[in-house]
Amino acid sequence: MKLLLRIIIACLPVLLLFSCSKKTEDQSMAPMAMVDATIQRYLFAHNEVAIRDSFGLYYKIITPGDSIHFVRDNSIVSVNYTNQLIDGTTVDASFDVTNFNNRALKNHIPGWQLGLRKISKGGRIRMYIPPFLAFGSMGVPDIIPPNAILISDVELVDIR
Repeated sequence: MKLLLRIIIACLPVLLLFSCSKKTEDQSMAPMAMVDATIQRYLFAHNEVAIRDSFGLYYKIITPGDSIHFVRDNSIVSVNYTNQLIDGTTVDASFDVTNFNNRALKNHIPGWQLGLRKISKGGRIRMYIPPFLAFGSMGVPDIIPPNAILISDVELVDIR
């Protein structure tokens, strides 16, 4: 009985730590309904139309591509892209074709993994990416703030 009590007492701080960290993580992420409303307000204010998929990604296909060559998880994509915040601030851009040092699609943010599957080689897409499909509550220090909605314009130039 004493051994069982010692085990419980020893494990209690670890259990409390995990339960606290989960609450902090949940509270730091912007609620999905609030993110949806923000994206919809942006679309309305800019007279834009986008489709919302079941994962919460809003997108507009500008050019569908060749309808033959599509990306897969292990595909290495070569793209031209611009990422901006919902306030219009450009936070990143390729300025030329990049393959991110041969990074496979599965190693990009979930928003890109979902969005780039909606077009084929030669296609262009505009994605309105909620924080939970972009950089989440962490953001990218000094570049993308926590819980930021990311607007990505991407041209899928090539697939390997």
